[in-house]
Amino acid sequence: MARYILTLLLLATTAANASEEPTTATPNEPSPLTSSIGLGYQSLSGNSDSQTLNGNIAVTYTKGRYQTNGDAKFIMAKKDGQEDKRKMSMSLKSKRMIRDGYYFYGNGSYVDDRYGPYYADSLVSTGIGYRLFSYETFQTLVDIGPGFRHQDPNLDEIKSDSIVKQEVVNEVVLQSTVDMQWKPLKTLTLSAKFNVVSGKSNTTLESSFNATNAITDNIALNLGYTQTYYSWVPEGMKNSDTTTTISLIYTL
Repeated sequence: MARYILTLLLLATTAANASEEPTTATPNEPSPLTSSIGLGYQSLSGNSDSQTLNGNIAVTYTKGRYQTNGDAKFIMAKKDGQEDKRKMSMSLKSKRMIRDGYYFYGNGSYVDDRYGPYYADSLVSTGIGYRLFSYETFQTLVDIGPGFRHQDPNLDEIKSDSIVKQEVVNEVVLQSTVDMQWKPLKTLTLSAKFNVVSGKSNTTLESSFNATNAITDNIALNLGYTQTYYSWVPEGMKNSDTTTTISLIYTL
């Protein structure tokens, strides 16, 4: 289901972009499409402790009042010569600016986790946002809207200490995001993002912090820290998990 949701969002964005009045391109006009590939080291702590390699692809398309951001991440690790983790996640978010800093957005995400508590975890939401601050080196976006969450428990891998309700979850949720970005130096970008998804089964707060330092025009070093907080966990488990990453990013 989530794959169809992401496809529909992408098609809707493409159709909206096509409706914009054509503009005459100039030789010095930047491309509306930017993309990057990252490869790095990841450390997990909290309810599980492991180290693994990870890869990701990110794409941003901006044209007129429209902007679409998409990314895909893949993690695989081996332990004692056997596969220990395999996880793939995808997300797509499209925004259309209205006026005075306001925008509409559509958001979709999908996680395929072969060894996690949820075999499939998908979310789709839509709502309105506001560009709270917009300066040359600093900006903050805030948005909120209703959504729908679907989760399939991984009954083959689930344990008594897994952060999961042991039944299929289909529920209405409320999602809110705060996204901040600051560029104190020409080569350094600092960002922070807070994402809340609140539903009947659970409420999660994901906080991520990133520092990206450009090495060359196309290569940058990224340091990232993510903490995920769960309102409900089984007895004896921690309410939060953390992820630390170090990656090299190549911009195409």
